[in-house]
Amino acid sequence: MAEGIRCRLVRYLEHLTQEELKKFKLYLKDEPSERCIPRGRVEGADRTELAELLVSTFGEPDAWELALSILEKMGLRELWERARQEGLLDPTEGPRQQINARNRKKLQEGKDERNKYRERMKEKFQLMKERNSRPGEHELFHHRFTELLLLRGYRYKEQKHHELLVHGGKHAKVMQERGQLIETVSLFDPFKETGIQPRTVVLQGAAGIGKTTLASKVILDWAEGNLFQERFDYVFYLTCRELNPLGEREISFADLIANDWPGPQAPMAEIMSQPERLLFIIDGLDELKFPCNEHRYDLCKDWKQQRPVPILLSSLLRKTLLPEACLLLTTRLTALGKFSPLLESPRHVEILGFSVQQRKEYFCKFFRDKHLGGKAFYVVKGNDTLFTMCCVPLMNWIVCTCLKQQMEKGQDPVQALKTTTALYMCYLSNLIIPDDKNFIPQHLRGLCRLAAEGIWDRKLLFEEEDLRRNNLEVADVSAFLDMNIFQKDSDCEHCYSFIHLSFQEFFAAMFYVMSTEKEGMKSSDASITGVRELLEECSGLNASFVVLVVRFLFGFLNVETARELERKFRCRMSPEIKSQLLQWAQGESKINEQNDFSMIYLQEFYSHLCETQNAEFVTQVLDNIQEIKVHVYNQYEALNVTFCIKHCYRARKIYFFSEFGLPAGIWQELFSMVNKNPNLKELMLGSKEFDDSCMENLCKELNHPNCKLEKLTLAHFKVTYSSCQHLFSAPSLKSLELKGEIVKDDMKLPRETLRKKNSQLQVLRISDLTGFAVNVLDFFFAENLKSLYLFDTDIHEDAVELLHNVLAKQDCKLQTISLVACLNYCTVCYKLFSVLGSSKNLKNLDLSDKIFEDEEIESLCKTVENQVWKLETLRMSQCGLTIDHLRSLLPFFCSIKNLKMLDLSENLFGENGINLLCEALEKQNCNLQILNLWHQTLKKTMTSLNSRKSFRITWNDYHTATKELFNWDAEDTLALDCSNGYIFLY
Repeated sequence: MAEGIRCRLVRYLEHLTQEELKKFKLYLKDEPSERCIPRGRVEGADRTELAELLVSTFGEPDAWELALSILEKMGLRELWERARQEGLLDPTEGPRQQINARNRKKLQEGKDERNKYRERMKEKFQLMKERNSRPGEHELFHHRFTELLLLRGYRYKEQKHHELLVHGGKHAKVMQERGQLIETVSLFDPFKETGIQPRTVVLQGAAGIGKTTLASKVILDWAEGNLFQERFDYVFYLTCRELNPLGEREISFADLIANDWPGPQAPMAEIMSQPERLLFIIDGLDELKFPCNEHRYDLCKDWKQQRPVPILLSSLLRKTLLPEACLLLTTRLTALGKFSPLLESPRHVEILGFSVQQRKEYFCKFFRDKHLGGKAFYVVKGNDTLFTMCCVPLMNWIVCTCLKQQMEKGQDPVQALKTTTALYMCYLSNLIIPDDKNFIPQHLRGLCRLAAEGIWDRKLLFEEEDLRRNNLEVADVSAFLDMNIFQKDSDCEHCYSFIHLSFQEFFAAMFYVMSTEKEGMKSSDASITGVRELLEECSGLNASFVVLVVRFLFGFLNVETARELERKFRCRMSPEIKSQLLQWAQGESKINEQNDFSMIYLQEFYSHLCETQNAEFVTQVLDNIQEIKVHVYNQYEALNVTFCIKHCYRARKIYFFSEFGLPAGIWQELFSMVNKNPNLKELMLGSKEFDDSCMENLCKELNHPNCKLEKLTLAHFKVTYSSCQHLFSAPSLKSLELKGEIVKDDMKLPRETLRKKNSQLQVLRISDLTGFAVNVLDFFFAENLKSLYLFDTDIHEDAVELLHNVLAKQDCKLQTISLVACLNYCTVCYKLFSVLGSSKNLKNLDLSDKIFEDEEIESLCKTVENQVWKLETLRMSQCGLTIDHLRSLLPFFCSIKNLKMLDLSENLFGENGINLLCEALEKQNCNLQILNLWHQTLKKTMTSLNSRKSFRITWNDYHTATKELFNWDAEDTLALDCSNGYIFLY
């Protein structure tokens, strides 16, 4: 028999995971006994050695019973039950332990009762009712539930305040870094410090953070067999909202928990026979209206005894009633202090809300469509304020509801959250009902003044003295506590705060509206800075603490928001504030004219203007702006900027670049400026992602009779042949740059159409890594073209022929050709050089960024025999030219009689090569005026060379030389460098 027990112990120990085995050893080491295993031997023992130690130390029967006891304490219910049954069925352990038919029947009946109860709990909790759903409408719980971030233990007050003061991505990062996160399945795991399992777990968190939802998830998962199966036979759910009406009514605890029992009578005796197998969930302790801390000496120990509900609840919390049972409590942080003295060694778990990924998951579940949910999520993610608030599930629901309503109206959800002010107004309007007896306008005024005072004092926590100073008593703020606007502090019974800093900022903005009314608080507001000073502070470098207050003020300028503000809150936006906001905004726009009204300097300013959604106001503010440069990094910024650009009718130049794909609606808003703004002459649009279907709309706008645009740059756009037809022939367009991809579509462009359109295009720039762009020359008949720039575009033999056809035309006016990084094939070089040398009008040529081989240098020099080059400027920068190459090229350079500027910067011929070049050019008595040379190691030679040469030597790298010396099209130049994700405009 001894061998059988050892083998059986090993078999059951092998069912344990490595982590569970560690816990088993921990319990074994803490087991009080006269006989004990040395701790060192337990620590290093494997499963077989541990079974041997148990038997040799305690004997076979006691070793088996001890192992069963530890498995039960660990909560491994199924494993324990199986081991217990195996022990009972062992005939060698005596008839006293054998299970008979009667016991089997009793066990089966108990299992049947549990299953009935589980089914009842599944029915009760598997559906959830939306806050705004119609009668009878429900949602499957699992379709909507999203996991929450759970933090083990407390956060310091400073940590909580820091979270309130950060927004967006920073806020998400702070949340993730806060201490040790815990999963629901581990709520009742032993404390790491002591190895003791908690009997009470407190889920704490702010209003709307998901406490009730998580409690419901626990009991639903248990009922479905997915959680705590080995630990709890029964889980009972009590909500304090349902306990409140019972008041002092006397009832037994058995009757209190039997309300949800599916049959006529619950088997209470059997249920209570194993209290350690019971979990009681008590939801919403903060909502309890009767005291539980006044019955210290009048507690109840008998679950059958009838006592007042407060005494029963107090007895349960204090572990007088069913001390072995486990409790899962939920409460707001504000009420925790009141209940903490009642609880015995609780584990505190704070609900932080949603992580970034969980927020996205919630959106997808809400919309029941991954694509729509993802689209809505990215709209909100771009708005730091809304994105931060969406860590709170309640705010997630509010935002998603607004977006869904927008979609049901048939409107683009991207446009649903145009302003932060509108969202807050919507939320608060649904909470505050002016006719409600609990809503007293004077109390609202006091709350707004308290908020403004706190903003200026950098204060998030308010004591009762702060309330009284603002004409508020504790009773006066009860309505705001009920509305989830205001809350008591978790660490101090007599301190209060707004549920989020942004709410404090909203009410502070409302204070400035209220304080200007005749019946307002003007006489008592001397201690708080006025609107003018608020705006001046917003202009400063450390303005973050007032930025959102100012934004809300601008938001109140919106007609609909102002109407709602007056209707619900009885506040009217005064003409005085409107005037002050306009004057400040105009001043800010003038200050920033020197920065070309760049997004780098004016992100918050754009947000303020867009918050108004007031076209007339924005037009007044931007009346003097002539140039706008913006680089947007999220959709929220893009919406703000587009709204401002759309209403800026004096702008002559607009540069807009997006780091991500934008909805077609935003592009259309930008395109519409082409014919709505008669002053717009230059437009640059860039995006790393672009919807091809938008190009057709742009072409339509360019061919509109009102379009006066002269220069257009498209960066990272995909352009088809069909689009090129319209772009090349736009009536007013003189300069066009395409930096992206040109693709061939089904349509072959009719040359006759281009002739009839009489294109005014003078400058064409194409950057196309595919090399397909050169083929546009096949249908290019722009009679006025003077400059052609190709960059990173492979030139093949057929392209050379096309270029020859263009240059050979009698009416060809091409004077400038740039082929930077285009000459990648040796076979085409000689033909190309011959074509270029035969041109009668070509004055400027750029062959830079091409590593020339010896045979290619030779083919270039041979053209001198057949053609007379008429170049005035030649660039061969970054061509890998050595001193040997230079010796071969000297006859070519000297033969170009009209050559005035030569750029050979960033080559490899060194100081000896420079001297050789200068001497050769000087001897030929050529017309050269400027020789540009640049290499980091040769700067020291500049002074000595210039002192003896008839031409000026300059030292500039390629880009600097382009701007200062070889800006062949002067104002028409829009050189783009999008390297490293940034755009520079020269």
